[in-house]
Amino acid sequence: MLREYVEAMRALWTQEEAAYDGEFVSFGPSWAYPKPVQPHIPLVIGAEAGPRTVEWIAANADGWMTTPRTSDIAASAKLLHDAWAAAGRDGAPQIHLLIVAKPSPDDFAGWADAGVTDLIWGVPDADEATVVGYLDKVAGRLP
Repeated sequence: MLREYVEAMRALWTQEEAAYDGEFVSFGPSWAYPKPVQPHIPLVIGAEAGPRTVEWIAANADGWMTTPRTSDIAASAKLLHDAWAAAGRDGAPQIHLLIVAKPSPDDFAGWADAGVTDLIWGVPDADEATVVGYLDKVAGRLP
């Protein structure tokens, strides 16, 4: 079902007049505006990285985002990189890591070795000054 949703959205984003006929998604000639500026919008799937999930990501998406419960980033990243190669994909997948605890320098090094491409910190639901102060504090911890 998700594959069809993605294919249908990509058709709407890239074709002047799009139509789609799948098992779960079906629509006749349709128009969607505004179109994205870039020719390809990266699709990053947030989920636990089980074997079937990483195979799906390797076949249909551009990358993976961890969940707050993901624990062994290196093993999950290796699973994804292996599935990516098995799917015949060029390059490497994007790997977005949700930071849920205070990272150490060893964490940063391990994530880099695992091929993590993006680190994501949540910010407080607060006024601008509080959020900027929090971001300054986080930035001061980065190597």
